[in-house]
Amino acid sequence: MNGETLIALAAGSIVSLAVTGIFAMVARYLKRRVTVASPESRQLEQLVPLVNALARTTGPQNDALIAILEAQKGICNGNVDRALEKMRTTRDEFNAFLVSSARIGGGGS
Repeated sequence: MNGETLIALAAGSIVSLAVTGIFAMVARYLKRRVTVASPESRQLEQLVPLVNALARTTGPQNDALIAILEAQKGICNGNVDRALEKMRTTRDEFNAFLVSSARIGGGGS
């Protein structure tokens, strides 16, 4: 290969790298600036707080079930009282979430 061929190959490589870099920068810029929100994605976003609230109730419910089963076996060492307190607190938090999430007006925001 002669010098001119090497220079042409190097120039072609540099140009292709530059074009790829520019394309990547534009793609990153657009990805940060442009969002496509479908009706389904908006509905899913609205469900996230509900799923989180329901997930927070699972632990206390499991504690309550364990306390019930322990009490049926005759193990009463304050476990039922602790489970009752947790369940009451969880119920109150979930009810507060429901009240804060309630919308009046049938579908409007």
